[in-house]
Amino acid sequence: MPPICRRQTFLADGVEIRAAVLGADKIDAIREEVNIDHEIVRRTGIRNLEKKFASIAEVAADQAVLSIVETLLGGTPRLVRALFFDKTPERNWFVAWHQDRTVTLNRRLEMAGWRSWTKKEGVHHVQPPPAVPDQMVTIRIHVDDADEAGGCLLVIPRSHEFGILTQDEIVRAVATSTPQACVVAAGDAVIMRPLILHSSPKSRRQAHRRVVHLEYSSYQLPAGVSWA
Repeated sequence: MPPICRRQTFLADGVEIRAAVLGADKIDAIREEVNIDHEIVRRTGIRNLEKKFASIAEVAADQAVLSIVETLLGGTPRLVRALFFDKTPERNWFVAWHQDRTVTLNRRLEMAGWRSWTKKEGVHHVQPPPAVPDQMVTIRIHVDDADEAGGCLLVIPRSHEFGILTQDEIVRAVATSTPQACVVAAGDAVIMRPLILHSSPKSRRQAHRRVVHLEYSSYQLPAGVSWA
């Protein structure tokens, strides 16, 4: 089992764990409202959940969450993307080592350094230039306890410093690094840079592993363009 990620800090290592970011009341509200079998999730997918569920919108605007982001970014945070993941015995998966390289915008606009445009669930996705992920924070709020047996996140601290990597470079970086497991309790948050190398194994537990994945940025977009 990898060592547990507990002593890392966002500013030094690109990843850290914060305990009890959200209280039981807000966690319970998510559990009651959102699940992978919900008609809205089945019909429209796991993206833009803050527009579909009040409990997710409340968490995305929660002062405890925003104060963390604002402190780490040093600027006014804007929500870039809200996703929801739920590993269950029936819906289980392995996530290979990767970086989060894309952001979502309200429209497509040709801009220098912005490339690989795609459209998913009616939303424009694009890989931005390095200045954008440098001004981003991802907060993964855990709705359930998660350890390695439960498919928790594995990370390689400081790997965001490598920049945007090719697949071969990712393989070499993983082979020469020591991954760490983000073992958390419900209400805890894993805070990380988008370009930190991360993966997760399949869950071996007969239980949920639910995560609200929120991305924020202080990057100033051109006039007429906004985060989707």
